[in-house]
Amino acid sequence: MVRNDSKDVAGGAFTHRTHGLAARRVGLGVAAALVFGGLGTAAAGAAPVGAGGGTALAPSALSAALEAATPTNTTKVVTPLKAGKYRLSSYYGPRCMPTVNASDWHLGQDMAAADGTPIYAVASGVVRKAGAVSGFGQWIVIDHVIGGKKVSTVYGHMWNATKYVKAGQAVKAGQHIADVGSNGVATGPHLHLEVWPGGYGVSSTDPLTYMKARGVNLTAGATSAIKRVVPSSCTYYARTRLNLRVGASTTTPSTTVLPVNAKLVAKPGTKSNGWLPVRYGTRSGWVYSTYVGPSKVSVPPTTSKPTPKTVRYVAVTTLNLRASASTSAKVVAKLTRGAAVTYQGSVSSSGWVKVTSGGHTGYVATRYLKATKAQALYALKYVDVSVLNLRSKPTTSSSVVAKLARNKAVQPLAAASKGWQKVQVSGHTGYVATAYLRTTK
Repeated sequence: MVRNDSKDVAGGAFTHRTHGLAARRVGLGVAAALVFGGLGTAAAGAAPVGAGGGTALAPSALSAALEAATPTNTTKVVTPLKAGKYRLSSYYGPRCMPTVNASDWHLGQDMAAADGTPIYAVASGVVRKAGAVSGFGQWIVIDHVIGGKKVSTVYGHMWNATKYVKAGQAVKAGQHIADVGSNGVATGPHLHLEVWPGGYGVSSTDPLTYMKARGVNLTAGATSAIKRVVPSSCTYYARTRLNLRVGASTTTPSTTVLPVNAKLVAKPGTKSNGWLPVRYGTRSGWVYSTYVGPSKVSVPPTTSKPTPKTVRYVAVTTLNLRASASTSAKVVAKLTRGAAVTYQGSVSSSGWVKVTSGGHTGYVATRYLKATKAQALYALKYVDVSVLNLRSKPTTSSSVVAKLARNKAVQPLAAASKGWQKVQVSGHTGYVATAYLRTTK
């Protein structure tokens, strides 16, 4: 089957920058607007429900709840993981997808740590979202007012986002809000931290830069950090047979079907709505990113039935099985008429072939072999009357299977008995009276 790019590809909700950002925005758009921008038209005219579900509040109740939960201004900012408990891995910005379905434009900072390492709120604020989400598996979003400015922080990949906090809950800087996990699209346990000045969904920024400007040096607190380099290109492989299209849509023509493990080259940060512009050899086009990955996939070997060996039968009274393809070679064994021999190679130009028979291996001349055992045991015979009945049984009272014309060759299948012989002719099997057969044509 060719992965078209799949039905759910066209019109998908994911943006090119990330862990399902568009999908994540759905549940927070109205709430964030109310908290950071006043009540507005949305609050006055609707009772929204977040992406994670929940009971819809009447406009007045929603307004009161959000007013009560508006974060207070703070200047205190702390590290989300204790110093010495993490290492810096994937950085903010364009990158190569580290695993299948990952982003190639990273909206946050990854902090690799042991599974279960405590995660802390970086500042006081109000939890706006805690629960399941695409990409992260589980996440927590906290709204803050830091230095008089609105900002949201996002924490992703924990196993259970509601173990310590719930949506609507006020938290303090340094409060234990979750534990490190490797939920969702992840290559190992880590905290994915995002910072959104102006509120979630407005505009993200580099967490390292933002935190350092407020006195928290995440680089200094790390046990190690990978070198921060944006590669000039990324190499991916097709995980299945896949269409290479002229545009980022299933409605555009396919220029070729890529084989499994086809090598593709792309630039970091160029994925758009799940589509990835790639180069395949001399061809350029678009593939749906779900069906490519940073490493080759294991392809089980094709199982094919073994080629059957050729079997022939000795058609002379005695046939010498020799040590080599020559009449002067040593005789390994003497094969009797009807003995089966199995070819172990091709027939040579001189008519010799290597065979096995009765536990022996050697060479025989193929002119003394026949394709069937009957042919080897019994020579052809020929009809010696104008019309000869081929009967179903060895008796004249049995039904006629076929009528055989003069000189028709028949292949005996067994020795003659009581004037009848079982034969095969033109796809028919039956019996003929031996009195009407001769041995020469």
